[in-house]
Amino acid sequence: MKKKAIGPFTAIGALALAASLALAACVSQEPTVTVTAAPAEPADATSAATDATSAATGESGSAKSDQSYQDGSGWSIALKGVREAKLWQSYYDQAKKHASHYVEKTVDKKGVATAYRGMPLRLALAMVDGPEADHAWLFDEELWAAGYDVTLVAKDGYSATFNTKDLAPDALIIADSEDGRPIAPMVVGDSIKTLWVRDLAAVETSLAPNALVAAAASFALDVDINGSTASFTLAELEKLPFYQEGRGAYTTSAGTRYEGVYGGVRLVDLLESYAEIAPDDSVTFVAMDGYEMSYPGKTVLDSSDGDWLLAFRLDGDWLPKDPGYVRTIKVGPGTPNIDGHLSVRMIKKIVVKQKDFVDFTLKLSGKMAFDLDRGTVQSCVSCHKKTVTFERKGEVAEYTGFPLWLLMGYVDDPKYAPHKQDTSIKTYMDDAADAGYAIRLTAADGYSISLSSKDVTRDDDVIVAMYKNGEKLPDAEAPLVLVWDRSLATPPEGIKNVKMLASVEASF
Repeated sequence: MKKKAIGPFTAIGALALAASLALAACVSQEPTVTVTAAPAEPADATSAATDATSAATGESGSAKSDQSYQDGSGWSIALKGVREAKLWQSYYDQAKKHASHYVEKTVDKKGVATAYRGMPLRLALAMVDGPEADHAWLFDEELWAAGYDVTLVAKDGYSATFNTKDLAPDALIIADSEDGRPIAPMVVGDSIKTLWVRDLAAVETSLAPNALVAAAASFALDVDINGSTASFTLAELEKLPFYQEGRGAYTTSAGTRYEGVYGGVRLVDLLESYAEIAPDDSVTFVAMDGYEMSYPGKTVLDSSDGDWLLAFRLDGDWLPKDPGYVRTIKVGPGTPNIDGHLSVRMIKKIVVKQKDFVDFTLKLSGKMAFDLDRGTVQSCVSCHKKTVTFERKGEVAEYTGFPLWLLMGYVDDPKYAPHKQDTSIKTYMDDAADAGYAIRLTAADGYSISLSSKDVTRDDDVIVAMYKNGEKLPDAEAPLVLVWDRSLATPPEGIKNVKMLASVEASF
């Protein structure tokens, strides 16, 4: 594999950016009442040096960290947005030391001009309208202008909702004083009076991420290309220059087709940002549940009917953990459709190894015949993984594959085979196995052995292995090998180690 001039992962590391949040909800509102704002108290030397978005943090004037405002004293108002926080009375009182954080509004209350003093509501929202950890009160004015819902909740359960697009950022305050008399926290200001919520207990916003968004935000995709590693969040992947959306489909082995508009990064572009991909390289996808599937480089490079994507969006939304957060799919103008086992879901890691891919076909025959490709065999290993300790001529090794008896489900019935029928139909004929039929296993060089179905039925310790000591089989044993666990008290009669397994035949 030829390395490019740039260092591994340097290009993408420079391009990866944090995702931004943008919402545009719209709720109609009644016209606001006309009110008059009284001048704020004169700013002292400290407040003059502190702008309207700085934190109320005492003498030092430094911004509160993400955790420091979580604990306080006195009354508190629960805040929900991109994150959750509380506005404590103790921090509110600190804010009153700064002119920009404590203002006066005079409103018409039943024909009487009434003066309220308090903190602009936008400063409370600033605590939860973004992910900032170093400046907890940094207000996002653009997000306010784009529009999101804010719900004001009183202690008695009364609530009122407005959309930020319908009000100016300084329209409302959280007041603690009415005509100079202390009051419980109250929202009041330049708005319809239904938004004047007394005894305020909570401020909730539509910025609050749902469970799917929160889960997707915590996910990271790992990449290992010839030992060089990196990790990417979905937000970073989405900001890469080879993000693409397109229509694609896959069909399960049972015949169900799934189609949609997928969004993700082009697989070949992601990989070739670090190293050129050759046709005989192996690209292995490891899922969060341990499932593995390998593509040859030639498959990744094939764009004749569309582009391979590492998709994490479907019809505009994040993919859920299953079948996401990342999955492989092919997209293009003609809606390319791929086999289900080639659309790997729940991808956690991608491993690329130079000139490591070996393709093969395992031939099965009996009441029906099948040629299982490498992908199907590897999928079977991932779904029905079994590791045994095998000993031959004093050599002990760990082999990983799947139980031999599972293969018989493909050929022990003239009509049905695993994954090819309704789940209510048996995929393995126990009655036939108990009655007895011969199973012949043949190697690529013609060597073969014969076993009885009676001796291997439901025996998970006799396996067809694809890996040895965690690595692909050596050439002398590849692509598959028949082995069994050395702890078996009575191995099946006639069993012998079959290397380079090429076919399995059942005779009834």
